[in-house]
Amino acid sequence: MEQSEKVSVIIALYNAEKFIVDTLFSVVEQTWKNIEIIVVNDGSKDSSREMVERLNIPNLKLYNRKNAGQCASSNFGLSKSSGELIKFLDADDIIAHDCIEKMVLKWRENPNRLVFGKWHYFVNDISHVKLHNSVVYKDYDSALNWYVDVLENAGAMLAGWMWLIPRSILEQSGGWDERLHLMNDFEFSTRLILNSDGIGFAKDAIHYYRKGLENAMTSSMNEKIALSIYTGVNKAQENILKFENSPRMRLAFANQFQKWVYHFYPEHLNITIKMEEIIHELGGSNLSPKGGRLFAILNFFLPWKRVMQIQNSLHKTIWKPILKWKHKLKLKQQFDL
Repeated sequence: MEQSEKVSVIIALYNAEKFIVDTLFSVVEQTWKNIEIIVVNDGSKDSSREMVERLNIPNLKLYNRKNAGQCASSNFGLSKSSGELIKFLDADDIIAHDCIEKMVLKWRENPNRLVFGKWHYFVNDISHVKLHNSVVYKDYDSALNWYVDVLENAGAMLAGWMWLIPRSILEQSGGWDERLHLMNDFEFSTRLILNSDGIGFAKDAIHYYRKGLENAMTSSMNEKIALSIYTGVNKAQENILKFENSPRMRLAFANQFQKWVYHFYPEHLNITIKMEEIIHELGGSNLSPKGGRLFAILNFFLPWKRVMQIQNSLHKTIWKPILKWKHKLKLKQQFDL
């Protein structure tokens, strides 16, 4: 089989010494051989850089920079790449040995579209995998139809690593927004989708997405990160509504904002108020608050905001270690650890 198309695999690397070797070997062992690997070390403070250098991979270029964030490193890696097809990859994830080949073959059916494959979650190694199935695992003639289905039925999974991206689409949509710390993938993928002629699904291309024993986003949430999430979702909805300002799209984004309102309240009141104003402008959300057994009991008698105020007070005292323990237990049960 002719492998004329070069694929640039771009990895932004920061403090991933425990994982980067496995990640790189999953790329080196691809059945598609016309690959260049670009690793951008984003000022790692551990031995990530030394571990990459020690591997001495012929088709790998390592660039060392001061810490500037994943978006800046991804853009820098893109500027150093030469492939007509681009795949961003997180430094702690793994792709199946034929993932890129399957994606390229699917892309050949329509060179003007994005291609994605299946994603499965794992902990520690891929012997602990939770198989993931989704209603969006199919081809879409309309990229916006896929987008709505992802927002409504697939947990808004719009990660940058999921795509095989034609360089032509990247040139039209632009690179990563370096102001964003979280929801950068969401905003970036939204622009890619707006410039894609449908969405191609490579059903046998598998990406393994690592799950940790703690929810890093929740545990590290602060005003800066909350603002990044608000900005990312807001930019995405502004770009989408320029193309399709429809009831279905307005509701989809109202629900996205509402999801984060439930997450932010009452810690980040200023951002919550901004989001609630946008939800009102979009026509309202039909998303109900979710929680555990205690939340459900209290919410039967009290408004959700009052319940979350109570839970927030508990979280600062006795509830945090309990939630941490429950999260670990859930992962152990899901992945048979």
